[in-house]
Amino acid sequence: MTREELYQSIYTHDTIYLPPHEEGDVPLEVSLGCSWHKCTFCDFARDAFQIHPLEKLEQSLRVLAALRPDDRRMFFLGENVFCMEAEKLLSIIELASTYMPNLKEYAMYSRIDDILRKTDEELVLLRKKGVEALHIGVESGSDSILAERKKGITSAQTVEALLRLDRAGIAYYLTVIPGLGGKTYSYMNAIETARMLNKVHPRNIWCLKLKLWEDTPLYKEAQSGAFDMMTPKQIIKEERLLIQNLSVTDCLFEDTTVLDKYTIRGMLPEQKNVLLHAIDYLLSLEN
Repeated sequence: MTREELYQSIYTHDTIYLPPHEEGDVPLEVSLGCSWHKCTFCDFARDAFQIHPLEKLEQSLRVLAALRPDDRRMFFLGENVFCMEAEKLLSIIELASTYMPNLKEYAMYSRIDDILRKTDEELVLLRKKGVEALHIGVESGSDSILAERKKGITSAQTVEALLRLDRAGIAYYLTVIPGLGGKTYSYMNAIETARMLNKVHPRNIWCLKLKLWEDTPLYKEAQSGAFDMMTPKQIIKEERLLIQNLSVTDCLFEDTTVLDKYTIRGMLPEQKNVLLHAIDYLLSLEN
């Protein structure tokens, strides 16, 4: 088999999606789908939720060990792999390190409730065994918006979980969605999301402009007029308000979807004014 054929043999889909800050990791497909699968705006978790058996993971690791024996960081593919019990995660880490002894760090996607189900002792142990970072879609800091979008968590739970990760030494990268509250709740979404983020210590905040995917409940709400979708210009204005109210430190803020064609990126708090001026400039081009 060719190198490409070997890769294709261990992944379910032709395209592999990794978070921007994990693009150099060796990816191991651990699960498919999302254990929650109820968010009204999400179109990413189309697969039925399943965790691959150890036999399949072992087969994949044999291939990866042959193709990338020197890799030091692995990303566990799956919408929220961290939903697994700590014992199961530790067994996968042990298996991976057996086949690829140079591995030192692991990262994966997680929901907030996946973290809350683990004890502080389990989080510390996972960190000691190499779990270095989690990528988490917190989406909003507004409890009413989270409830309306059926996210299944509250802002207080988000803060609790992330502070526990701080204590365990596990870094976290957060995704938020400007526009998730529509025009009616745009101001509230910006202010309450900033208020929540200011209580924690994200390594990265990644803004993703809300996109309405067909066949999602939120798309149907918009079609019926129950959800007042914002324009790209209105969304970036909301994002400006979010940035203006952030007081996080040592955090990279970025958005690759500004006005559907631009990227902004800067460290907070040092480059807050740079980010705000960049937004103002881009908005001036749209007048």
